[in-house]
Amino acid sequence: MEELLGEVAALGDAPTLLVACGFDGALAPPGDDRALQQSSEALNVLLALPGTTVAVVSRRPADEVAELMFLSGAKGGLRTITPDDVDPLRRELAAVALVVDTDPGTLAGLTSDDLGVLVDEDADPDADPEEEGRYRVAGAEDVVDVLEELVTARR
Repeated sequence: MEELLGEVAALGDAPTLLVACGFDGALAPPGDDRALQQSSEALNVLLALPGTTVAVVSRRPADEVAELMFLSGAKGGLRTITPDDVDPLRRELAAVALVVDTDPGTLAGLTSDDLGVLVDEDADPDADPEEEGRYRVAGAEDVVDVLEELVTARR
């Protein structure tokens, strides 16, 4: 996990950053319909930072996702996209991306400049990455750590 957090901190200097997080299983623990409050708070801060685009990856309707997040005034800036929209959005923005999801397919279009985090309850967060820039974390609580590290680095 320490190596992952170091790479997340390095993203703080990116002029244009896309933060795309899966809702089910990444922001909201399995079996929970609401995102963890700490994840929502971190995304809320990221939404307000210049050069940062935040997207929640979900097949749920956008209004439903917004209702299940703990967001304040920045709620209007939240984008909800499908897994298929992550790579096109990254290219459209010409952004470096941090993508966190339970579906490995969502991470498929990432380049060597991007950072992909697969949420997998069987993951060992202290294991070395399977390939450069690709990590596994065990659950939504680890996603909170990743997002909070990014907030600290991006401010």
